[in-house]
Amino acid sequence: MVLKQIKYQGFRNLVDAEIAFAEDLNYIIGDNGAGKTNLLEAIFYAGNASSFRENDDRSLVRFDAQFFRVEAQAEGDKNAAVYFDSERKKMILGGNRVSRISDFIGWLGVTIISIDDIWIVRGAPSKRRAFLDWMIAKISPAYAADLAEYRKIVRQRNRYLQSYNENGRERLFEVLDERLIEIGNEIYKKREAKLPELRRRFAEFGENFGTKKFDLDYQSDCANMRLDNDMLKRVRSREIALGQTVIGPHRDDLLFSIDGRSMQHYASEGEERAASISLKLAEAEILYHSRGNRPILLLDEVSAELDRQKREILLGLLKGQVFYASTQLPEQKAETGKDCRTFHIEGGMIEIS
Repeated sequence: MVLKQIKYQGFRNLVDAEIAFAEDLNYIIGDNGAGKTNLLEAIFYAGNASSFRENDDRSLVRFDAQFFRVEAQAEGDKNAAVYFDSERKKMILGGNRVSRISDFIGWLGVTIISIDDIWIVRGAPSKRRAFLDWMIAKISPAYAADLAEYRKIVRQRNRYLQSYNENGRERLFEVLDERLIEIGNEIYKKREAKLPELRRRFAEFGENFGTKKFDLDYQSDCANMRLDNDMLKRVRSREIALGQTVIGPHRDDLLFSIDGRSMQHYASEGEERAASISLKLAEAEILYHSRGNRPILLLDEVSAELDRQKREILLGLLKGQVFYASTQLPEQKAETGKDCRTFHIEGGMIEIS
């Protein structure tokens, strides 16, 4: 997939503009705070109708604007637009209004590789679940819809658990449990289908950065990644005491290891960074083999914390259209014949050189 151009109004600190991109390498160069990440975010938003940094779309509206609009055109005359103001979000895909975000996500395959990805490895389980869920949602709109429904069920069930007493209606428990099991197991099936490939590609990319072996496992309190009534009954008293659903795909985790030992306890910072990059490259390769075209790669200051050797390794692994955001151009030259363009950004204003 190739992003031909993007147009944005009122987005972050960016000065309203329409920009055409190179098919291979796009270098976005500027000082910290100039707006490099905001441009990458606008591209990501155009493909997913959501940010990779914020949950609240209101924070994306420029301080002097009442709304923002992002439009994108890709190869094959594919196009989309997203409009947001304080009242609503409007999504247009191929000229048609789209009401569900699950039907919009992934029309433009995008993988963001950021310096903050290290927190997928060293951070809370929610970071790792979010990575896994986003990866699968870009492949399967049905998965995104299942996630939205599952979260709704968990919220309803938690409210009921918090208000439950000895005179509580057991029938309502049965109804909520039935839906939790049905949708939860659909999520498990799709996760289970992609985990072996993710594990294999994560290890393969990790080999490029060193001799130690990267691996990952899936951790769940649900045996064989399946929910059932017996499991829910066993934790019923604990759930009532805590007022929350304590078992299911929303509680699971990915466990990373290096040479068979926990990465969180034994990996150096350099190894954690190599692991987070390998994970995102694995995602990009999975998207490619699932969708038939390479996703766009957005690199946000990724090379800043890498030594020269690892920077060269990373650049050699990149495939497809790349957007490379940094304070300076990489030392390694682009391959002869590559279509390249350099954008300098200052105060949200972009100049093409």
